[in-house]
Amino acid sequence: MKYSAIKYILFLCIVVISASCSTDNETDGSSKGYIVQGRIMDVKDNEILVANVIPRDVALNYTTNEVLGDDTIQPIYVNVPDDITNYKKGQLVKAWLKKDESVKYSVPAKGNAEKIEILSEVEK
Repeated sequence: MKYSAIKYILFLCIVVISASCSTDNETDGSSKGYIVQGRIMDVKDNEILVANVIPRDVALNYTTNEVLGDDTIQPIYVNVPDDITNYKKGQLVKAWLKKDESVKYSVPAKGNAEKIEILSEVEK
């Protein structure tokens, strides 16, 4: 009887230790961090300038300097993880920035994307 009680306690200890060792990354499978959603204002080299959600006509008509000078628009340069030719000025995108890298707080901010999803294309 004493032996089965010790086995039971040992079993509970193993279960508690196993449960406490799991992380959130194992449950959701995600390595992505901060999410940025907005319109592409500029495409250059291997990065896109994304501004908080603004009307499509504003995204198409504003210059980069106007975007940077407007206090109501919060732009961020995002390094793209795939082919830059997939992205066009005016597209609505959602970008997941890399979790293990910090955003560079410059004007505008800069970050590296783990994944970018195009939410809407530019109508022609």
